[in-house]
Amino acid sequence: MKYYILLLGILFFVTGCSKENDLTPSPAGKNWFQLEDDSADRVQHAAYEVYTEWGIPVFCHDTIGSEERGTDHDGNIIVFHKVLDLNYNMNNPANLNSVTNKKRILIRDETDRLAGIKFVDEVFLPEVPDGFYIQSILLLDSLYEQEREGGEKKMLKMHQGMETLAVADIPLIADMSVEEQVERAGEIITYMTLNFLAKNPSDRLTDFKRVSYDPTTQRSFYEMSVRAPYYPGDLSCLEPAHWETYGFLDFDRSKYHYIDGSEIGSWYYTLGGEDADVEDFVMAAVSYRENDFKAEYADYPKVLEKFAIIREILGEIGFKLK
Repeated sequence: MKYYILLLGILFFVTGCSKENDLTPSPAGKNWFQLEDDSADRVQHAAYEVYTEWGIPVFCHDTIGSEERGTDHDGNIIVFHKVLDLNYNMNNPANLNSVTNKKRILIRDETDRLAGIKFVDEVFLPEVPDGFYIQSILLLDSLYEQEREGGEKKMLKMHQGMETLAVADIPLIADMSVEEQVERAGEIITYMTLNFLAKNPSDRLTDFKRVSYDPTTQRSFYEMSVRAPYYPGDLSCLEPAHWETYGFLDFDRSKYHYIDGSEIGSWYYTLGGEDADVEDFVMAAVSYRENDFKAEYADYPKVLEKFAIIREILGEIGFKLK
């Protein structure tokens, strides 16, 4: 009896080894982000030239490849399609029940696709700091965020996910002037910078935010109302003045405001929050030449102090500022 049990064990072992010899390599190691040239396809060839120059693949389709992965039980070939997922988040993978979903519309016209690739190659990528990692770039006609199926749509100019940086409005960018394209590139880089700083906070940001703070009354200026006080000693507001006086480049235009250039004493507006303030100054540092900015805001020392701090932070990241 023991002999038969031993014999069966040997047979199972030999059969198992035979099956292992027939195993095929796992497709997990395939590099979906490695572009190949196609001289017969103008768009693919242009994207390949960008890839060889910058090492970053540019796509105009969200399906970036496919491969056969065996057969099903009926003998039909199983084909896997690699689709760039804008919703992917390591902590909360998106699905139809997610709070928000990123959805996109692809570019139809070949001329617009070529113009988008040219924009990336000649305007955008030359200004991206070396420390910023971009897995790939997906060029889109439009991109929007939607809260659940059937919810309100919020149009987006760009979105950075783990697999790709999606850039929308390519048909519009194709018709922009050089100056307008430079401005749009600045907006994208500002967005990427805010993402970078959120993950890699700088101690200097604390100094930046402290500029808009009154140590006498121990009040931060962020999100404060600027208006005439309702009574003597009213600390719920700041005295009417230009927002630059308090170290801001703009105010919160989504809230009620009254601005009359000739009657500053009657002005009413609300200063923005910390995130909006950082965004405004990053955009200014990316867009302005230092001397031009200093000349324009020479009468506002708090603005100049914040601008200097942001330039220092961006310099540490790797920006080559004007």
